[in-house]
Amino acid sequence: MHETHIVGNILRYLEDEEKRSSKSVKKICMSLSQFGGISKGHFLEHYKEKTLGTKWETLDIEIKEIPFGPEIEITRIEYVI
Repeated sequence: MHETHIVGNILRYLEDEEKRSSKSVKKICMSLSQFGGISKGHFLEHYKEKTLGTKWETLDIEIKEIPFGPEIEITRIEYVI
């Protein structure tokens, strides 16, 4: 599934960011294009499914739907201080 692959890529990216920064990620902010193939609800369903029982299960995710632009984009990462 397209969404499962995207979620997997996001999780790998977050793992790399934690290694690079030596900090734990607590929140990500994302934008989803309304003209992309993924809805907010559908993305969150796949995210919950893929992260069940992992450290990413409780990650705070803020998703803003935008009229056009990249299908999905991480716009901000917040770390545990």
